[in-house]
Amino acid sequence: MIVGEGQCLQNRPIPAVVICVDVTAVTDSGEHQENSTALQLLIKMRGLLFLLSALFLLESTKGLKYEELNEDDRKIVDDAIKQGNKMRGTVKHLDFYSITTTGNVREVILRPTSCDKTTPSVHREECKTEDKKPQVSCIHCNGIMKACLFLMQEKEIQKTMIECKPNPGSEHRLF
Repeated sequence: MIVGEGQCLQNRPIPAVVICVDVTAVTDSGEHQENSTALQLLIKMRGLLFLLSALFLLESTKGLKYEELNEDDRKIVDDAIKQGNKMRGTVKHLDFYSITTTGNVREVILRPTSCDKTTPSVHREECKTEDKKPQVSCIHCNGIMKACLFLMQEKEIQKTMIECKPNPGSEHRLF
């Protein structure tokens, strides 16, 4: 489909915000002139729109249930549940709450549940997650589950995430 100047094209299956700005205006003498006010507004809004869309994508992964995860994420979550309960679990079973992905880093958040801790630690559908402590963050990167940390250990979590990011040039074929 061809879209003419000043027109927008929006696909229906994907809900999105579409902003159209006519960047030219015709003066009384028939010359085309840039509509700088509209362009300046669009440039200012571009960063805000990018930030809002990134936040929307991050939030959209938080509502996923364990059963809705793809096979790779489910394996990572299973490893996190085992390790989290082994290292940080107290008397209550820690289970999946959310998973977020940033590049090659996946962070799995575990929360205590209504069920008592048992072995082996696996996802338990009958247990309801609770908004209590301890809440645990398990970082998975480069095919390895790193140590699970309490959410309040923010500096250590950030350090682990930074260590997971590849060094510039380390992904080159010769290396």
